[in-house]
Amino acid sequence: MNSSIEIKSPSTWEALGLSPSLLELVHQAGYQIPTPIQSASIPLALAGHDLIASAQTGTGKTASFVLPLVDRLFGKEGTLGLILAPTREIAQQTHAVLELFGAPRRVRSIVLIGGIDMKKDDQAIATYPQVIVATPGRLCDHLDRGNLWLDFIQCVVLDEADRMLDMGFSDQLSRIMNDIPHSTQTLIFSATISPSIQTLARKILKNPKQVTIGKSMAAAKTVDQKILWMKEESKGRELRHLLRNEKGSVIVFTRSKDSASRLWRSFHSRSDYNATVIHSDRRQSDREQALADFKEGKYRILIATDVAGRGIHVDDVAHVVNYDLPREPEDYIHRIGRTGRIGATGKATSFATPRDRELVERIERLVGKRIDEEFIDRFQPVSRESVSQEKKRRR
Repeated sequence: MNSSIEIKSPSTWEALGLSPSLLELVHQAGYQIPTPIQSASIPLALAGHDLIASAQTGTGKTASFVLPLVDRLFGKEGTLGLILAPTREIAQQTHAVLELFGAPRRVRSIVLIGGIDMKKDDQAIATYPQVIVATPGRLCDHLDRGNLWLDFIQCVVLDEADRMLDMGFSDQLSRIMNDIPHSTQTLIFSATISPSIQTLARKILKNPKQVTIGKSMAAAKTVDQKILWMKEESKGRELRHLLRNEKGSVIVFTRSKDSASRLWRSFHSRSDYNATVIHSDRRQSDREQALADFKEGKYRILIATDVAGRGIHVDDVAHVVNYDLPREPEDYIHRIGRTGRIGATGKATSFATPRDRELVERIERLVGKRIDEEFIDRFQPVSRESVSQEKKRRR
């Protein structure tokens, strides 16, 4: 794999090689200067290189592959581009960006995700779009049914590739890539370049360029992080206290859909808390509506599980609250990446109980620093040293 490229200072959009008509759309969309991942990736993608790119959440990765793909497919007919995403929400938000820049240039796109009637998918496929955005499972369903072929794909993008592997899509990715011509340009975008990503890259990339922006799995420096230590039974009270004292929109992450539902019901019965909820048991249409309403400001609070952890791309989220810490430290990065996006500032507050001490230490090792902490009133502090001593005693 070629050496890593790191760009610290963004250039101008005009310097990246995009066409004048696409540049006009970029400026109309309010994109002032490209982010580092955009500055590094777009020229390489336009030049036809295979690419593996890593950058932290909220740095503008989607435009890094959508813009060169739109320029490449302008004026061409047939299904020539494929973008794979791990979740329905990410697929839909990627499709929205494609619509923003592609539709004015007559680059048509469709999205294929679970929870949608297959007949509607068939109708969309029959329009012969230039780009398909899909989740791996749904795309394999259509391949198995003989509804579409990938023989003429010229560019394939694996977005959030680490998440797709974490979610068990390895076999589906192999199936899909085996159906794609060997000459196809392949772009991998990932928050991390883990050993599994490196193995995947060796299998499917040809003389790739590698772009690494910032520290792998680093939390945005613009996010003010804090841990509040408390008893489990204090979480509800402390969350209400935080929501009363903080301004702006808030995403509250829970570990399970049952916890998300209980928390939403406790808010729903009170007029002073304006909340909606997203989890895997809600119908796809309901999840879409909840996210759209949150984006539009109809709801100030969004309660979500990790099913939506990487699928919520909302500008100006003021605060992320980890009501329950995630099971895996990597998901902590993705959760708090919902705020402090693309240079904005934000807050991330995590509720932790004594049994979370080891998980907090793993998170701190991942982010590379000690997170500011506070012991709330009525909570008896448990020092890190006493936990270590207790572990030694039990051994």
